[in-house]
Amino acid sequence: MVLGVFLGWRGISRTVSVSATGLLVWLAMGVGEAGARTEQSNRAARGAAVGARDKAAAKPAPGPLIAVVSLARQRISIYGSEGLLAQSAISSGQAGHRTPTGVFSVIQKNRYHRSNIYSGAPMPYMQRITWSGIALHAGVLPGYPASHGCIRLPHHFAAELWGMTKMGARVIVAQDETSAVELTSPRLPLPTLTPAPDGTPNDQAKPELVSMALAGPRSEGVDTPQVAVPRLLNPLERARAAKIRTAAEVVATGKAAKAATELSAAKAGQANKAIAALRGAELAVAKAQTRLDAAIKALDAVKTPEAAERAKANVAAAEAVLAEASKASEEARAVEADATSQALAAARAAWDAGNASRIAADEAKAAARGTDPISIFVSKKTGRLYIRQAWAPIHEVAVTIRDPEALIGTHTYLATEPAADGKSLRWLSVTFPTAKPVARHDDDDDDDDDRPRSRRAKAAQAVEPAPGRPHETAAGALDRIDMPEETRQFISERLWTGASIIISDHGVSGETGTYTDFIVQPR
Repeated sequence: MVLGVFLGWRGISRTVSVSATGLLVWLAMGVGEAGARTEQSNRAARGAAVGARDKAAAKPAPGPLIAVVSLARQRISIYGSEGLLAQSAISSGQAGHRTPTGVFSVIQKNRYHRSNIYSGAPMPYMQRITWSGIALHAGVLPGYPASHGCIRLPHHFAAELWGMTKMGARVIVAQDETSAVELTSPRLPLPTLTPAPDGTPNDQAKPELVSMALAGPRSEGVDTPQVAVPRLLNPLERARAAKIRTAAEVVATGKAAKAATELSAAKAGQANKAIAALRGAELAVAKAQTRLDAAIKALDAVKTPEAAERAKANVAAAEAVLAEASKASEEARAVEADATSQALAAARAAWDAGNASRIAADEAKAAARGTDPISIFVSKKTGRLYIRQAWAPIHEVAVTIRDPEALIGTHTYLATEPAADGKSLRWLSVTFPTAKPVARHDDDDDDDDDRPRSRRAKAAQAVEPAPGRPHETAAGALDRIDMPEETRQFISERLWTGASIIISDHGVSGETGTYTDFIVQPR
């Protein structure tokens, strides 16, 4: 629970203690209309950042988070399984460099980042949310929008937040105020829990001993029979077990492929020697045949009995040499055939082993990705449901959206932790504020003189929303989505804490791409 949080827009920075784990968060509220931050407070912030740097690095992340930014209020709020964890003032984009609104996620973290756009300007504790240059980072907060589109945070808060978040943490940037609330709905997906298979490399997979005795007093001296019941693995535990198993298979298949390759090379060497020996034997046969032919020709040409006897002896000797060479050639041919056959078999085995190693490596990569939370996006615009995991698309299907003519709004849901029953999840939901047409001010005129009062006036100036059909509630949006049973099962098999769902009237933003999660920018 958040203890002693006072949300005073005109207040000063203060700290609060949150959760039973003693998580220290900083409540850094903005400077009011009285003036800008003093040099003394800047020095204090820098000093706090130095001390917070090591503390942020050492402190474990509190779990899945949602950061909600209100541009009108110039404030960021951090929500987790315990509700509101921290708040801080911010400074967003000034006129001409407005901070984009939408549903984003942290796609890069760098503690000592420097801008590659603005002359290497320092951006400590940078957490990027778009590849086009928008990030959260530590910076100066003059009390009004003053950045080139990024979301500046006080140094101590930026360090604290940097240590709290993980890659993929959801960041919602809205013009107006909105908040994350816990949501319970039977339409939220449930994870599939499966019995741990034998040999699962997971301590939590050890079977439990469950008593089979009926309720009632236990008889003395009588042992109550017990039965081993395997623990149920949640999708994350199952994915981790698959990751360990496939990693071991990569090692095993890699060793097998290396051994098969070495054996294939050895067999190929033996086959080459056998082929060379066969060629030598065939040359010997040819040479012996030539010698015999010459001896026979000489025999035909003799004219005396003595010469005939010598010629016959030469023919007999040549025939003997030919017979011996032919026998050696046949033996060499048999050796070559066997060696070639073994070399071909070894080459085939090496190819199979190499292919098995490549398949195991691909499965290991997929298993490694399987430990990352899944992200689900339902677009009323396209009538489709998309799923990403580890920044990559893994599933897409058409869905039915009831009452398609009515607006559904943009809603984000985050699974924060297991529920008490261990079979379901607790969810936070954030509904993107209904779009308000912002009154035209000085983005394009000549009266952009950077005065604090003018800036604050611009940030706050807006007109009432235009009349029209209201957007759906977060619970109502879930009720309107019908998906195929195969997709529901696909989700359940991969669903665990950190998973997120986005439902929106809109499609994915052009910012969505390689190495991003779903980015949605309502207009």
